[in-house]
Amino acid sequence: MIEADEFWKKVKLRLSELGKNQEWLCLQSEILLGSLRNKIHLHRLPSLDESMKIIKALGLSWEEFEGYPDEIKEKALTIPVYDQVFSAGYGQFMPENAEVIDYVAVPKELRHSADKLGAVYVKGDSMEPTLSNGDIIICDGMGYDGNDGIYAIIYKGSGFVKRLQKDGDYISIISDNKFYESKHEPGQSEDLKIIGKVRYVLHKV
Repeated sequence: MIEADEFWKKVKLRLSELGKNQEWLCLQSEILLGSLRNKIHLHRLPSLDESMKIIKALGLSWEEFEGYPDEIKEKALTIPVYDQVFSAGYGQFMPENAEVIDYVAVPKELRHSADKLGAVYVKGDSMEPTLSNGDIIICDGMGYDGNDGIYAIIYKGSGFVKRLQKDGDYISIISDNKFYESKHEPGQSEDLKIIGKVRYVLHKV
């Protein structure tokens, strides 16, 4: 018998693989969104009928769901989530060595570059409404690609996730939350290391 936490972990992983969200799942399974979120929050299993509707909506048989996601991992369709946390706030200390604490499914549109991707958690509110505390960002780990966008960076020794915008010979480090001030650094600043561009966001459920 699958425990509640394991059940919902499988559901979340399958949703991320499909590029879908909880609202989509509720529409497909005819389950109220409030009821679904309540069961997740309280670590409760859905009824047998609800479970079968959810699994069917995810495109799996019960047997496939029980074995999920081992086969997916073997096909390199998942990427590691590291224990580093990138701050959408005032900075997060970066450990020297990050351990893998979980796996998330690679969205279909990113599978061609799965070997270049990694995932970390977001902490803080400086990137709201774009990113929220507890979201998972999937980054490509390839540094700055020369284009504006949201990046995982190390700034003055702390980890951040911020919007970067090129401004002449400078790079503006921007928070989407207007209560936070932008910062500006020379393009070759030793205080700024750009880890990679955010290619996908798994919003906290």
